[in-house]
Amino acid sequence: MSAQERLIREGMRRYLSRFYDPAYIDALEEALRRPGSRYFFRVNLLKADPVEVVSRLREEGYEVHMHPAVREAIYARVTGPNSVHLYRGRVVVDWNTAESVYVGANVYAPGVQRVIGAEKGDFVTVVTPSGQPVASGVLEISPDEIFRERRGIAVRVLNSVFKAPSLREHPLHKEGLVYHQSLPSMVAVRLLNPEPGWRVLDMCASPGGKATHAAILMEDKGEVIAVDRSARKVRVIDENAARMGLKSVKTIQYDSRYITDVLDTGSVDAVILDPPCTTLGVRPKLRYTRDSADVHRLAEYQRQFITEAAKVLRKGGLLLYTTCTLTPHENEMNVLFSMKLGFRPLRINPPLLLRKPLLGIEGTVFDPVYNDTPGFFISLMRLEERQQCY
Repeated sequence: MSAQERLIREGMRRYLSRFYDPAYIDALEEALRRPGSRYFFRVNLLKADPVEVVSRLREEGYEVHMHPAVREAIYARVTGPNSVHLYRGRVVVDWNTAESVYVGANVYAPGVQRVIGAEKGDFVTVVTPSGQPVASGVLEISPDEIFRERRGIAVRVLNSVFKAPSLREHPLHKEGLVYHQSLPSMVAVRLLNPEPGWRVLDMCASPGGKATHAAILMEDKGEVIAVDRSARKVRVIDENAARMGLKSVKTIQYDSRYITDVLDTGSVDAVILDPPCTTLGVRPKLRYTRDSADVHRLAEYQRQFITEAAKVLRKGGLLLYTTCTLTPHENEMNVLFSMKLGFRPLRINPPLLLRKPLLGIEGTVFDPVYNDTPGFFISLMRLEERQQCY
């Protein structure tokens, strides 16, 4: 494989080679190019029984299964790779949209960059900015409306390279009975095990998967403060919480790196922190531009959130720290940083076999190479003694 064909750039490969074997890096790169073989949904346990949800979906022709260890987790098999029909009309989408469409999602208007040679009702091929076909389908709205209104389904996808069933337009989703969420994310909140009556802060909460999951495990008793700096993302959290019928989720539009401006010291029982990261574990990837400089920059950025978490947590409170990347500076070394603030990493027992973090740190890692999942780091820490070193 030539350097030009590599998904992971040379600078990032050199960084990773300090911690991982070259053969593992190659295997990771190949795993990142494709989705995992299972696509997960979370059942809202306050509204539905997973057995009944699976039964209903199977009656409708969906091939879904229950996870043997995580009660609320159900999944469907991902199929592919499939060939994509090449039509005269093209719809060019941004890279994030392309990666979703690659596994069967419809194209929504905000993700469209250009429409070439097509009008409403035409069959079209959906392509990346570089021209790589990812799906084909029907153009649902006119090009003028796509760019004028910037909302709604632009292309209803009929065929994609990989296919993962979506329930976003199914009544189960609209009624708040299911939510699209990865297995690692569900396991992380399960390991936190928030109790009814707790006050939980989710520092980077959008779109609300972990916040709403925590609220459900708390039986909607207590308070989950879901924070994001973007007004649009806060609206998404509100919409998801409302759809699931949750009253305990309260949103704040703010930069959580300064959350002590709005929350008192020692005022929460638990903090969920899944900060912006280099996303080296997100699958599938059609393009990846992060480099080693991004690792160090984002690790420092993440530490600002950790420092604020130490301030707002009560003594004995819990910090659930997760990322969707596999770089030690953003994961294990940030746990070491947290220990300087008075945190103690706890030994956790995930409900399935996962690898341990590097550097002898307590926690667990979902590994794309070995677990057929997204890459995901989990550390659960208790605030033993608040240190005055921030």
